[in-house]
Amino acid sequence: MSIRKTNSGKGNIIERDEWQTPQSIFDDLNKQYDFRFDCCADENNKTTLYSSNFQNIVKNDLNKYVCWMNPPFSKAYEMFEHFFKVVNTGVAIYRCDNMETALWQDVILKHCSWILIPKGRISYEGKDGKRSRFPSALIGFNVDIPKYIYGSILQNRK
Repeated sequence: MSIRKTNSGKGNIIERDEWQTPQSIFDDLNKQYDFRFDCCADENNKTTLYSSNFQNIVKNDLNKYVCWMNPPFSKAYEMFEHFFKVVNTGVAIYRCDNMETALWQDVILKHCSWILIPKGRISYEGKDGKRSRFPSALIGFNVDIPKYIYGSILQNRK
């Protein structure tokens, strides 16, 4: 078996940073998890408590919260690294067209509890949001699998 260089994930471009999770998906997840902290929100798109600088938050600050994260594509690697360091329980959404990338291989797959790939493509909201050309995944960390979103589930057996 030959080892190939991993994909750099260059599809994580800044023009997609403003895409927002469709409200219906967030509402279905929030019904189950009752999110108390939105890791990557700002004043204009917050859903609950948030920080204007998630990367400066330390683990103890989030101990009591179930967290939600829809990271900006251009900063996804750093955001997921920090998410798994400081969040005790949470769910994130991210593209899953290139699971061979360093982000998926070195960060998400090593730390997540489960991955749910929803049936059908997600139509994002916000700035130029539209039906995506790539599949999306919900990524869980120390929480139960979603009850209200249907798709294929991968569980991590660490």
